[in-house]
Amino acid sequence: MRFLYFSEKRHDTNATPASSTAATTTTTTQSLLVVCLNIGTDPPDVVKTNPCAKFECWIDPTLLVPLKSLEAIGKNLHTQYENINGRTRFKLSLDPSVEETKKVCCQMRRNAKEERILFHYNGHGVPKPTASGEIWVFNRNYTQYIPVSLLDLQLWLGSPVIYVWDCSSAGNIINAFNRFAEQRDTEAMRLAEHNQGSLPLSAWRDCIQLAACGPTETLPMNPDLPADVFTACLTTPIEMSLRWVVMRNPLLTSNITMDMVLRLPGRATERRTPLGELNWIFTAVTDTIAWCVLQDNPELFKRLFRQDLTVASMFRNFLLAERIMRSYQCTPMSTPGLPETHDHPMWQSWDLAVDMCLFQLPALLAEEAGGPAYTYNSSTFFAEQLTAFEVWLSEGAVNPKIPEQLPIVLQVLLSQVHRLRALILLSRFLDLGPWAVNAALSVGIFPYVLKLLQSPAAELKPVLVFIWARILAVDRSCQNDLLKDHGYAYFINILTPNNAMLSIPHVSEHRAMSAFILSVFCTNFKMGQQACLRSNVIAACLAHVRDPDSLLRQWICLCLAQVWMNNSEAKAAAVAENSHEKLCALLSDSVPEVRASAMYALGTFLGDPNKTEQIVNIEHNIAISALSAMSDGSPIVRKEFVVALSHIVHQAGPAKFLAAATQTIEEDQNQRGLHLDERAKVRTRPGDWRPNGSENHFGTTSYDSVYAVMWKALLNLSVDPHPSVSKAASIVVDHINATLLKTTPLGEYASLVVRESIERSAEHGSLDRSQSFHHDEKSSSISPHRRPVKLTRSVSFASTLRTIYNFGNLSTGGLHDNNPSGSRDTLRGSSPLAQHASTLLGANSKAQGSVRQTGSDKKATEIEHGLPLSSTFYDWSCEYFTEPQMRAAESDEPGSVVYNQRKWRRSRNEMILAESNATKGRAGTSRWEEQIISVYNETEAKLLLFHQYESHLVAADAYNCMVVWDWKTGTPLSVIDNHNPLSSRITDIKFINEDDVALLLTGSDDGVVRLYKNYDGSDQEDAVLVSSWRALKDMERSSLRQSGLVCEWHQSRGILFTGGDARVIKVWDANQEMPIMDIPTQSTACVTCITSDQVNGNIIIAGFGDGLMGVYDRRLKGNESMVQRWDEHKAWIADVHLQRDGNRELVSGGLGGDIKIWDIRQTHSLRTIDAHSNVDMNALAVHDHSQVIASAGDDQIIKLWNMDGTQLSSLRSSSGFLGQRCVTRSLAFHPNLMVLATGGDDGYITLYGA
Repeated sequence: MRFLYFSEKRHDTNATPASSTAATTTTTTQSLLVVCLNIGTDPPDVVKTNPCAKFECWIDPTLLVPLKSLEAIGKNLHTQYENINGRTRFKLSLDPSVEETKKVCCQMRRNAKEERILFHYNGHGVPKPTASGEIWVFNRNYTQYIPVSLLDLQLWLGSPVIYVWDCSSAGNIINAFNRFAEQRDTEAMRLAEHNQGSLPLSAWRDCIQLAACGPTETLPMNPDLPADVFTACLTTPIEMSLRWVVMRNPLLTSNITMDMVLRLPGRATERRTPLGELNWIFTAVTDTIAWCVLQDNPELFKRLFRQDLTVASMFRNFLLAERIMRSYQCTPMSTPGLPETHDHPMWQSWDLAVDMCLFQLPALLAEEAGGPAYTYNSSTFFAEQLTAFEVWLSEGAVNPKIPEQLPIVLQVLLSQVHRLRALILLSRFLDLGPWAVNAALSVGIFPYVLKLLQSPAAELKPVLVFIWARILAVDRSCQNDLLKDHGYAYFINILTPNNAMLSIPHVSEHRAMSAFILSVFCTNFKMGQQACLRSNVIAACLAHVRDPDSLLRQWICLCLAQVWMNNSEAKAAAVAENSHEKLCALLSDSVPEVRASAMYALGTFLGDPNKTEQIVNIEHNIAISALSAMSDGSPIVRKEFVVALSHIVHQAGPAKFLAAATQTIEEDQNQRGLHLDERAKVRTRPGDWRPNGSENHFGTTSYDSVYAVMWKALLNLSVDPHPSVSKAASIVVDHINATLLKTTPLGEYASLVVRESIERSAEHGSLDRSQSFHHDEKSSSISPHRRPVKLTRSVSFASTLRTIYNFGNLSTGGLHDNNPSGSRDTLRGSSPLAQHASTLLGANSKAQGSVRQTGSDKKATEIEHGLPLSSTFYDWSCEYFTEPQMRAAESDEPGSVVYNQRKWRRSRNEMILAESNATKGRAGTSRWEEQIISVYNETEAKLLLFHQYESHLVAADAYNCMVVWDWKTGTPLSVIDNHNPLSSRITDIKFINEDDVALLLTGSDDGVVRLYKNYDGSDQEDAVLVSSWRALKDMERSSLRQSGLVCEWHQSRGILFTGGDARVIKVWDANQEMPIMDIPTQSTACVTCITSDQVNGNIIIAGFGDGLMGVYDRRLKGNESMVQRWDEHKAWIADVHLQRDGNRELVSGGLGGDIKIWDIRQTHSLRTIDAHSNVDMNALAVHDHSQVIASAGDDQIIKLWNMDGTQLSSLRSSSGFLGQRCVTRSLAFHPNLMVLATGGDDGYITLYGA
């Protein structure tokens, strides 16, 4: 497969970025623990078994007097919750009355303010909650049960709150609570809509609730369980889980007792101990279960399991409660509700981990009792889960279904043993794309990787940099986090040159990622800029401007741009480091993205409001250096140049550019011949005008100043062939023009320019258009490839003024109307600015004073507010770090759609080449008289081009349109408008990347090259402009016929040779998108055709309009490059072609009708064929792989020859109605097959075969 060109991301997206916000978090700061036990007295609606469950908070209330037992239970409950979140302030309320309950609830809300409150209710000693929404407490004397309405409780506690209901029939509370909450929210919304009352719109429905059982269920009374089994699961999950395992597994009771389970060694916070390891595994398992069941609702997962430590712990433990209590016919409930999780497969992994731990428990306890030493064997849980994750990455990552091991991977980051492996696997996962990054962020990756920035481990640096780059490419909201803990310094250290610790492979790539991270850190974040400035990031970046890695060079520029954007202090530091000079040197870099990045950085450097003479001089030097972008082949570079100039226009004010603009008016009118008496009406010279308060720091602007140069550059860019560039430049030009038209006396002067321009268009428009379309009168009414009648912006200043006022949208009739009043009427129907122009045009020439302001002011204000232009290049560049880097490209992945399509095309191409090899030998002796097909193109096909492998034939007319035909079926596939200016025409067409998905290249006589993808209209889509640029400048008007722009494409080298009405052949490199050399033609005539050696592209042969031919070797410099010159032709060279195959003969044909065969080593032709005597030869074609030449002349005869000069066939060109005769204007051979296409002046295209 050959290299493909113009297929980078910048060509697909035109450097336009595709279209994460940090959620507000609430923490639990206050906890109210309400315990209603009334020890010794059972509630009336509960009949207990004997024996029954009696432990409350792992205390037997019967062992102490009731009051002491209640206090001990309350203390234990407080301790258990404190182990969950020690930062929460707790308040115990033991057997409270209604008054006490209300008082403490209101106090809690006052203390918590807007934060969350935990309300725990143990109702084991009071009646069950009612279905109407009441829970029970006591009176002051404990003689009565007093109901408390949930409506009152909601009012006392407010929102947000997490409620824990540990009592029988707890589901009644949830149902009633939600019903009341909905009523409250509805009422609050109604009052808010009518602005009545002051009831706050609290999110009552967003309160969180955990209930022990359903509305009709009673808590389990199994004596082996605690009475508060729900609370035990929520606050002591490991102990409850171990007890439950022992209860369920009779095989364990032989050597493991319940007492032994309670003495499991270790601490929950120490992960290397048995208890700590189990707690760690439990967290990973429950996190994973929650993640799996809530993958379709990531916001709910984030709310319940990531935003609040207390809520997350409670809900993880709630999953255990559901598992245990369901085995005792209780169904815990929650708000928000969760899917069922009691039978999730991950519980089996938990059971295995518990069994492995309990298996070692006797030996561990024996060691503590003084027995033999025993080494605890850590669980293999995490290693096995990492292996499963690795398998998923290797086999299943194509399907973006988030793996269940992702939460476990994050837990593994806490372990030094598995950390590096986990980070590597995590980086591979993040490399899958933004969806993977979002998944990891949802699971909770951020705090883990933020903490790891404090690690000094060198082996973690490469993978951490990669992970952070992936995160920041998707979510830029963590600037404060990086600043708070000095995390940014981690990346500055990597970026700093000569860092001895950076003995890592691909260091430039990691430095590029570090530069990207620091650029995000500084984006719209002044404190980040200051932190980087203090750390000398500018000097660190500048040390890498000549690094061989283009990605690093690109991100060095972008990082510098973000550091000094809108920061005068940073710009001053940059000046001290000569940053601008070093970046200007990158404007000639070989990589378009680097050039665009340098231009972007320079653009952000320009426009500093703190003007000093030094700053102004530096900005002028930058602007002059940046003018090289005018000749850049990449539209993203030219667009950034426009953005950079807009900064100067915005800061310099209109005065400087208005002086340059008025000079352009005078130059324009000198050429157009504006009447002297009208010009004399404007008494004040434009250069003498200066608005109030606009004096510049350093004197007046002369006509030859840098501002004049920039103004002319903007005018040229406003007619750039690429729409994104011309649109941006037009905004800047229109801003200056609008200011000019509002200004007195310049506005009066400019109005004369506009009026004269309209009158000239009216006088000449009808004639121009009638001449352009006289040959189409006989065409049918259905004309898909007509050249549209339109006025476009031109580099002429007067035309530019007309364009801003929508004169380009005038009807043809309006243009033909020479009545000035009619023109003004048309203007009044246009935009507000057009109305303003109408006022100017209709004003009395003797009127003095200021120009009357109309609706134009609004439009002008909009234009002004659009400056400086904002660039999207930085955001587009950031998308690089969202794309896969570790995997091969999809086109290289066997089995992918793109890979299969490319493989099929390769096989198809080989079959066509094999067919060509089988037939090319006899083509030089066969008669070419078999007519294959004839199609009506409606317009004369001036140029014809076959695709090598697809059945596509492109026909370009004399103006602006191309029709793509399926030549096998005779079906038109698409019509492409080349968007040429009115006076321009297509002069050459070529295919690029024909081996794969081809692009169509067009060259026009205004020197512009355009590239289209989807040119054949596949998938019912229009052709898309991939790139365009002005390949030839300074085109000269010859006294002879004009050739326009002609080109030759060299696929294997990626080189485009362009010539035409210029004194040079310009050589463009497709990878660099810039000219790499100019070859002097050493001729005063225009270049009419170019061909090259397709092996290495070093030899170029050009034909000229005076009949000369030159052979050039591009390895030689300057005038030495011409190695051969022939002058045997005496007229215009119609075509010159060096065969790609066969004997590689060089064939040329002149307008005089002679065809010559050459050996470039000889000074004379090998033979001459007198193809068309006494008539002009209109077209010549040479087959690339066969010894066949075709020619067509004004004698209406097409002749075919072999290289020996033997005539093979003579075809009378006829087509259309009754086979009428026509003159053939274009010829083209199929590059591989023995097929010839001919285009006649009657609009028909006919194909012949051998």
